[in-house]
Amino acid sequence: MNIKKSGENYEVESSSKNGKFYTVDPSKPWCDCADFRFREMGKKGVCKHIKAVRELIESKKQKTLKKEGKTAETILEFIEKKGEVDSIELINKFGDEEIDRLIKGGELMEERGKIKLLK
Repeated sequence: MNIKKSGENYEVESSSKNGKFYTVDPSKPWCDCADFRFREMGKKGVCKHIKAVRELIESKKQKTLKKEGKTAETILEFIEKKGEVDSIELINKFGDEEIDRLIKGGELMEERGKIKLLK
């Protein structure tokens, strides 16, 4: 199923009519296909277009979590090898968002411009 992001909504191609797209707002949920408007909306159900968008969103979340986890693991290994790392060096190498997340999560500690593992 061909799915395109369109602002806050998604455009999902019909499986039976090539080139025909339905607008989906997964947060409500809402779709402008006939199945949703005439059958599912009254039952508080969802159509296959909403399901497809929700699966896509969940898949992207899982990929992001895996990527962040791998980055965090790499940062922790890097610091463990060196013992203590200059904060600027670490931020230049890995970016400040992940470093901040690890500090807030209690895995790293910053003191006087140096970052080390919190044990």
